[in-house]
Order: sequence, then structure tokens, then C-alpha cells
Amino acid sequence: MVATLALALLLNGTVEPRVAVRVSIDQDGGRSALHLQLAIDELREIWRDAGVAVSSGRYGEPPGPDEAVISMRILTSPARRTKGAEPVLAWVIGTEPGQSTPVLFVSLPAVTEAVLGAVALGRQVKSVTSDLRDRLIARAIGRVAAHELGHYLLHSGGHQARGLMRASYASSELVGSWLEPFRVPAADRLAVRQNVAALARVQAEFRTFP
Repeated sequence: MVATLALALLLNGTVEPRVAVRVSIDQDGGRSALHLQLAIDELREIWRDAGVAVSSGRYGEPPGPDEAVISMRILTSPARRTKGAEPVLAWVIGTEPGQSTPVLFVSLPAVTEAVLGAVALGRQVKSVTSDLRDRLIARAIGRVAAHELGHYLLHSGGHQARGLMRASYASSELVGSWLEPFRVPAADRLAVRQNVAALARVQAEFRTFP
């Protein structure tokens, strides 16, 4: 009875099919297992409402059935800067117009700099305990990684006026307890699920026929 009801809701468009992405942490930037998990939890929560189930693993670990794999590399090299001297928090590598490779990069020095300039819980982050500071850095890593993941899942290198795919965030948004500034617009969710499913199929074929 429950299965029949679930199928009926799905056919009527009330329940959206969920697709799966596995984030392969190929470089961890020296972050602890706890802080990596906090970053992934943040990324997972942002994409959950868009119908994307996010899991994680280390380099070389096999994905689950129907999981699309995206590599994440947390770099410790000096932060890159834009012409306005703002540090580049994260980025993807483009291959063709409107497309990116399934690898996202996060600059730990740049994220750390942005977080240390923020205010959290009424205090400057640079003055809080090291444990809380590291947790806030993990939160920010998850949020900027979620943004870069969006470039790949949307097949777009562009930005939007609001939500997750804005061109920039205030430092307070990177460490705040609210996720509203990072929502994936409802209009994009079908395309995201289709793109994830297509990537999972292509990757499965390559794994089966190397």
C-alpha cells in the first residue's frame, strides 16, 4: 500500500526523484576527519532540497550504484586574488563554454582569510576558540564547495542574482547559522537531477569498459 502511494505521488509530480553525488576528497588540506565531515554535511544540506543526495569518500574508494563522482581538492597553496585583491575562495576548471570538469578546488588560505574577517555569535571569529574557528572554516568550505558543485551540476559557468549561484558572498554568510542565502532555485532542480543522472551513467560506462 505504501509503495503504491509513493508511486502515485511520483507519477503525479508530488515527489521528486532523488539522484546521488559522491564527493571524492582527493586532497584534504590537512583538515581533520571531523572537519571534513562538517564541510560535507554543509554541502549535503544545501543540495538536499534540490533532490541531490551527497555522500563522500576518499580518493580511490568506489562509488555506490548510480552515484556521480565529483572530486574535491582543498589546497593549501597561497590564495589566488582577483584584480580587486579579493581572494578567490574556490573554482572549477572549464573545458568548453558552459561546461566544467568534475573537479572542484577550494583554497584553504582564502577561505580562512574570509572567515577570520567575519563576525559569528556576536564576536570576531579571530577571537573565538580554535575549535569553534575550525568548525566555522569547515562550514565555509562546505558552502563554497556547494557553489562550485553547482557550476558542474547546472552545466553553467555563469552566476545568478540570488541563491547559491551568486557571484560572491559576504563573510557573515559563510559562517552564519542560516542557509537561506544558499538555496538552489526550484527552476533549476530538474536540470540538476537530469545532469547528475547523465554523469552517473557515463562514469559507470567508463568504469565497466576502461
